[in-house]
Amino acid sequence: MDGESQPLLQQQQQQMVPQQDSYMKSRAEALQNVESTIHELGTIFNQLATLVSQQGEIAIRIDENMDDTLANVEGAQGQLLKYLNSISSNRWLMMKIFFVLIFFLMVFLFFVA
Repeated sequence: MDGESQPLLQQQQQQMVPQQDSYMKSRAEALQNVESTIHELGTIFNQLATLVSQQGEIAIRIDENMDDTLANVEGAQGQLLKYLNSISSNRWLMMKIFFVLIFFLMVFLFFVA
């Protein structure tokens, strides 16, 4: 039986070798696919990190621009209030001059004419 079992055992082993080779090849391909996917993910995360840092810089600039704009608006509001006060005081001056002129006109018309 040993004589007959040896060739049978060798035959089974030879049939198993191609199956093992194909299994090993499929595992190697799967491992290469996983490796390439991990590399792609690493590239994507690096790009994402770059975008996030750029957007962070942009957000900081936007915040600084908003602060500058707020300061400019507050300054403009102050200047407009000064101008309004100036106009208001000029109106009162104009009205005073108008009433003085009317008074002198009335005095002239009633007493001189």
